Amino acid sequence: MKIFNIILFLLSPFIGGDKYFTAIGVPIINGVSYAHADIVLNFQGAPIIGVTAVNYSQVQSIEANYSTGAFPTSVGFATAQPAASITCTLEAWQAIIKIALNGDIQNIPFFNIAINYIPDLAQPNIVRHVLMACRFKGLNISSSVGNTQIEVPCDLFVGKINFNA
Repeated sequence: MKIFNIILFLLSPFIGGDKYFTAIGVPIINGVSYAHADIVLNFQGAPIIGVTAVNYSQVQSIEANYSTGAFPTSVGFATAQPAASITCTLEAWQAIIKIALNGDIQNIPFFNIAINYIPDLAQPNIVRHVLMACRFKGLNISSSVGNTQIEVPCDLFVGKINFNA
């Protein structure tokens, strides 16, 4: 497939050019790609310092519907299932716990988390995703010999993810 794309690129001026290279994901020469170091997470209007991982997804089941014949005649869409988790240093969690009622993060009311990818300040091409209607499910703190930094994962309830905020 990669060789096909290279050949197509080389032949593009002769076979219609731009219509083959308006596809998503064409690399930019000397461009800057999005990376974990470019992420800024905002919670309650302030950036969270100490995020070591963020995972989020929104999956919707699509099922084939059958009637007569061997092949599907339509599809049915089930409910969308957004999910997310963040991992922060223990120091970051301690700062979040301080704002929680009685020190319990499950007592923090519904909130949004904005995830901003800012790869290059000179030429900002900011991508912003928002995890909406979130609640913390709880913390799972563990440590062992040799840890130089305690990282604490936390699953989130997420109502919806806006991938185009």
